Amino acid sequence: MVIESTECILCRRLRQKNNQGLLVKGYYICPECEARIIVLSREDPDYDHYKWGLKKIWYCPGA
Repeated sequence: MVIESTECILCRRLRQKNNQGLLVKGYYICPECEARIIVLSREDPDYDHYKWGLKKIWYCPGA
């Protein structure tokens, strides 16, 4: 049984009632972070922040 998170794993924004955003392995990613990830380049200063946040989904159960 997968328990869905109620806050974004990247920025900790609470999930809105309109249910927009992504669910990956039960972890929520808000629409703002989703949009940011799409346009992110390797040279961007925020690249590592988002990379490590996404790694938490895959490698750290209960992150």
